[in-house]
Amino acid sequence: MPDNVSRRSFLKKSTVLAGAAVLTPPLAANATSVTAPEPAETTAYKYPKPGRIVIVEHPDAVKGYNNVDEAVVQQMFDYGIQRFTGITSSPADALASLFPGLTKSKKIAIKPNLLNSSVPTRKELVKAVINRLVQMLGGFPASNITLFERHSFSSRGYTTSYFGHNVKMVRDSTFPDLGYYIYCGGKNRPYSKSLHDSDYLINMPVLKDHSCSTALNMTLAFKNHMGTLNPGGSLGIHCNKKATIDIMASSVMVAKQVLVIMDGLYAVYNGGPGGAPQATPKKIFISQDPVTNDYQGRKLINELRVANGRSPKAATYIEESSKPPYSLGVADPNQMDVIEVALPVELTHFSAALEGENVTLRWVTAKESNNAGFGIERSPDGETGWKEVGFVAGRGTTSNAQEYRYVDTPGDVLRSATELFYRLRQVDVDGKTEYSPVVRVIVKPEESSWQLDQNYPNPFYDMTDIPVQLNEPGLLRVEVLDVRGSRVKVLTDELKDAGTHHLTWEANGLPSGVYICRAQAHGLTREIRMIMLK
Repeated sequence: MPDNVSRRSFLKKSTVLAGAAVLTPPLAANATSVTAPEPAETTAYKYPKPGRIVIVEHPDAVKGYNNVDEAVVQQMFDYGIQRFTGITSSPADALASLFPGLTKSKKIAIKPNLLNSSVPTRKELVKAVINRLVQMLGGFPASNITLFERHSFSSRGYTTSYFGHNVKMVRDSTFPDLGYYIYCGGKNRPYSKSLHDSDYLINMPVLKDHSCSTALNMTLAFKNHMGTLNPGGSLGIHCNKKATIDIMASSVMVAKQVLVIMDGLYAVYNGGPGGAPQATPKKIFISQDPVTNDYQGRKLINELRVANGRSPKAATYIEESSKPPYSLGVADPNQMDVIEVALPVELTHFSAALEGENVTLRWVTAKESNNAGFGIERSPDGETGWKEVGFVAGRGTTSNAQEYRYVDTPGDVLRSATELFYRLRQVDVDGKTEYSPVVRVIVKPEESSWQLDQNYPNPFYDMTDIPVQLNEPGLLRVEVLDVRGSRVKVLTDELKDAGTHHLTWEANGLPSGVYICRAQAHGLTREIRMIMLK
């Protein structure tokens, strides 16, 4: 079974062909909606990748009340977005693939849910997403990213100093009539200027139930847009099922909403949307299909309700939104591609280097849980032709760092290739598997060349590994600079033998941001950019 197929269910090929996604191009900046008829009947779903969703869980994501491990959440998002897209070159590349026509001049809006100050969309998850957005296209402008909500940002910990990037935060508490609308609940209603001025939207709801009637008693991706437009009056369309579906079916949403990332680190399963967290699922959900997202959210909430002696909730808007005349996404679990990712192993280092006729792989784990071992896979191009070339047994369950090493002898493959790619397939004792990022090895460098490889991990927290490959002995100087060009640290400045040298930079006490690693050898200077997170 291909690695992008769920371990529990998969989207049948016939369904893929019958339900191909249709993605409307982004609206022009000055587009204005008019009163629209009911959506036309269609056999195609309106949102991309219908039925596909990745659910990532990590046992260490939540440490207690209002205490989330930022580094773990970053790891969860990185793995999740790569599994969702099938792109493993980098999380930023995977994320960028979901924005059609993306350029550095485009604008991205993010809609978190900050209604409940005790259970908001966690700042750690939003930061994880922003960290990858600004890496897209080699450096997407943070100033082109806008977070908008009608509730307070600062009281939920949302600040530019925390995010580490100069994103905009706009509190949209009122929506004046500026000539653009979303048709819902029987009339045109003004919506957020921040959304109107953006080319793309990321919808970031929270896992909560709601006190509305049977039809609308969940507040997930669909109801998160109550803060996107003017509901009119104290309640207005707050509990109006048809209006809620109309919003998601509008040309504005279909054109702009490219991703749903639901925060399931904490949950409210009874009496929501307010109140303290009642559970810690320690999960995040990644999808482009809001119907599938809400189906899976309802499923988890109802599992929590039943486990605590309460009856399940219906939230019938989910099934209704999947059918004509809306056809927004998949609500049939038999037609969903559900990829459930549990992260029992925390990989902190992975590198591969050419040493003579062999390739030596090294990796380090910070902790392991039920880890059976690692399959070592090799590819000629990093995308296709993956072949398992070896297996290294894991250490089961341990909270201590573990170091691993494997030597690959490619033989004829090495002699015919100019580069090779490697990845690890981590296997649980119950057979579940996860894949590491991909690393590249240059196997035929120029006669007198040397190689400064990208540091790993990147981005990193406090410590990272920098591999340098020398084809012949010589003086090697490697130093770290800040973005202003000031020297931060000299890692080495001495004669080195031919071969691969792994330099470790411990950046404790330094601020987060971009740093430059500059290496000099054999009369040449090479540089890489490194990103440190806090």
